[in-house]
Amino acid sequence: MTVRTRALVTLLIAGAVLSGCRIDVATEVGFDRSGGGEVAVVVRVDGATLRELDAAGVDPELDVALGLGPDPAWRGERRVDADGGLVLTYRRAFTDGEGATALLRELSEDVAPQDPALRLDLTVITRPSGAVRMAGTGSVSPPATLGVSVDDVPVGPVGEELAALVAEAVRAQLVVSVAGRVIEHDADVVEGRTLRWALPVGEPRSVVLVAEGLPLWRRIPTGVLAAMTLVVIGAGMLAARSRGQRPDAVGTDSAAGRGEVSPAG
Repeated sequence: MTVRTRALVTLLIAGAVLSGCRIDVATEVGFDRSGGGEVAVVVRVDGATLRELDAAGVDPELDVALGLGPDPAWRGERRVDADGGLVLTYRRAFTDGEGATALLRELSEDVAPQDPALRLDLTVITRPSGAVRMAGTGSVSPPATLGVSVDDVPVGPVGEELAALVAEAVRAQLVVSVAGRVIEHDADVVEGRTLRWALPVGEPRSVVLVAEGLPLWRRIPTGVLAAMTLVVIGAGMLAARSRGQRPDAVGTDSAAGRGEVSPAG
């Protein structure tokens, strides 16, 4: 999947620039209450770009899959949205911050400097409490050329002109969701506990996120917490019933119970 995802993004960036259409690329990271989570790469090709690629005989997913083969470590999904755009999603789980760091850096690992790529140079630290620290940089690197040449001479825009075209054609973002309260960040948009960073084409931007952990009771899975609550309620009801059925400590037939005084001597 590593090579497959990188090649897919490379192919679509070139296709979007050539057709004058646009694609959306999002790297989504969701952290759970134990410090693990999932990385998802979501690529959306709008209907116009999809038709351009189709006219050229290119299936954005199938062409790459046949050439490189799938990687079963990543789960792939494909759907067509309401306006005819194609949405491709690849998911992979991680158990801790080290795993998240490796997956994010894998997206641009071994990509040549002249090739377009999502470049997320991020270090992630998580705790079993769900606390998260993320710091580093993110960007989209433009290709050196469009890969079209005549007599081994590149044809088309290069350098800053090509970077500007890529910036118009590609909208990339990093989306991160955390379990605990966010206490520090430099995101562009915050929606509850979901943060979004727009990733520029060219010069990387900073990414900073600190989220606190959850108290122990909030880390207990909902189903387990509900079961524990039922057990406590049941135990309380049994205890109350037991107290209600216990015989009196002093018998009602005794002299003391009737208030009588025994004669002396």
